[in-house]
Amino acid sequence: MATLHKEYNTFYDKIKLTDNRKDDLLGSRKSLREKIEKWFKENKSDRLQPKFKGQGSFEMDTTVNPIVETKDGETFRKYDLDDGVYFYEKEGEDNRENIDTWHNWVYEAVKDHTGEDTIRKNTCVRVVFADGHHIDLPIYYKDGDTPELAHRSVLVGWKESDPVEFTTWFQKNSTKQKKRLVRYIKSWKDFRQDKNSNLKLPSGFALTILVINNYVKNDNDDVAFRETIRNIYNSLSAYNGFKCLRPTIPEDENVFDDYSDTRKNDFLTALNSLLTDCDRAKDESNFKKASEYLRDNQFGDRFPKGDDTDEERQKKAMSSTLAGTYIQPKPYGY
Repeated sequence: MATLHKEYNTFYDKIKLTDNRKDDLLGSRKSLREKIEKWFKENKSDRLQPKFKGQGSFEMDTTVNPIVETKDGETFRKYDLDDGVYFYEKEGEDNRENIDTWHNWVYEAVKDHTGEDTIRKNTCVRVVFADGHHIDLPIYYKDGDTPELAHRSVLVGWKESDPVEFTTWFQKNSTKQKKRLVRYIKSWKDFRQDKNSNLKLPSGFALTILVINNYVKNDNDDVAFRETIRNIYNSLSAYNGFKCLRPTIPEDENVFDDYSDTRKNDFLTALNSLLTDCDRAKDESNFKKASEYLRDNQFGDRFPKGDDTDEERQKKAMSSTLAGTYIQPKPYGY
């Protein structure tokens, strides 16, 4: 049985977002904040002025390095940061506008910021940069204890949502190993979707909840990840078990409610494939062969190849080395 803790740790170093890319995201966020503030002061001075709060995987430190993509002969990487744009109601005033109005204003503020398209999405305005990274700008209005997200879907409208509260929940419930497991499963998602453009796996948000709620602690990351995936698969495949409940407002909302049967089955099939290869790696004594199960099918070539040796042979070699090491005894009374 090959223990791949070392290989998982090497993999983690490759998928953890680099400091340079963190700096790029922070620089882009700063310039967009300044642009939005300037636009609202100049064009909507009689209206509420924006405030900002970071949210999402960047704030939780679980963002992953993106897989390199090629388009028209150029390489680019998709990685992102979410930055909430907040408007706080003044006492005695109701400045709430139509949802599309808020989206239009933020869009107008940032639409010419880069040479790339600025995208109107249901839940945010997305600013895309030339190298592939983007900043999502969800818009919130707060007139009480809980912010409301400006959701452009007619069926949803203003929706209670507190991503800062979710970040707090994650920080209270996370450990260094849990963060590593979140990055492993998000990198797995990226690789599987890169191989199959028709496959749509759950969001990083949902995968994060699943890891925290099904976490199995172990000194070795390969064991912790494998058994956490087993718990996730078993809980989702149980009768009426295909659920991922939001732990914060709107509390106990099932984020899988709108999944079609096809999408549910695709996720369960992908999880079962991952679990099968994790078990095959566990049962394989040769490090190289064990790593190839995960490298070829689940994580891609960012996952390192193990040494072409058996675990038992490696242990015996280490034991022989230690047994043959002569330690000069210290003089009596030293």
